[in-house]
Amino acid sequence: MNLYKGQRKIQLKLKSALMINSNLNNSTIQKSFEIVPPRYSISNSFINKIIKYEKSFDLLDITCCPMATLRVNPIAVAHRLILKGIKPEKLIVNFSSRDRNSLALQSEIFGALSIKLKNILIVKGDPIRYGNSKNSKEVFELTTDQIINKVNNINKGFDFNNNETNSKNYIDIFSTLNINRSFNEIKKTIQKRLRKGSKFFITQPIYSESDFEKIIKLSKSKDYKIFAGILPIKNKKILGNLLKKLGGITIDSPHLVELANYDDKKIHSHSSKHLKELIKVYKKNLDGLHIMTSGSINEASNLIKDL
Repeated sequence: MNLYKGQRKIQLKLKSALMINSNLNNSTIQKSFEIVPPRYSISNSFINKIIKYEKSFDLLDITCCPMATLRVNPIAVAHRLILKGIKPEKLIVNFSSRDRNSLALQSEIFGALSIKLKNILIVKGDPIRYGNSKNSKEVFELTTDQIINKVNNINKGFDFNNNETNSKNYIDIFSTLNINRSFNEIKKTIQKRLRKGSKFFITQPIYSESDFEKIIKLSKSKDYKIFAGILPIKNKKILGNLLKKLGGITIDSPHLVELANYDDKKIHSHSSKHLKELIKVYKKNLDGLHIMTSGSINEASNLIKDL
């Protein structure tokens, strides 16, 4: 029995290596858009707006209660999009260690797999104190790295507790990268997570040439892909939240320092222009772009229309 388990584990591992998502196994620059689900219900207008612009993007990433603010479950949003004709392999669903213990994580992951979702982004989650549910309790039973390892166990035919699942699943595991680290620290994080099973990385927002240079040196690998995080800043409130609450970014970037002197209208136009210029310079050497525009897919589409 143990020999059979070992053989089956090896077979599944070899098979999974050949099942990389066709949207991701591409030499051209990939474009991902971050969807922020609605707060209480999924309207037809919300879905139809995504459908209108979805062809501008290779992947649609559905967040899970960002900034610890109540939002509809990302699997429910994904299901509505699938019913409208979007292929499941185009969708990424987010899972946060902040909100779920290992039992809940497994239940939702197998639920996602049951509707053919194959891309999962593992995040730590923003602190509860940032959001609108301050009486909620943070879970953090498992670290991000532990969850990546456990999800990769599913790819090998076992659940989190090493029980055989008797199913043939393969999940492409995404995780995030903090950009305010040295080149060697970022490289070490990538190598560690590759060993645990994550092959796709989304950086925190990038605003400087030096941060883009770090990512370029690590891109174009045969073993993984990096999506550079692109977040245009709309106003002083968002700028303040970015600097105070969002970890993993280079807060002393000259661009961010300069924006502090502008009014809201100029902040938005200047930030968008700056990011467009950076994209134009570095796009040929990047694996992908991950566009974060607070759920505004038309703005995101406009930002990358020249690619």
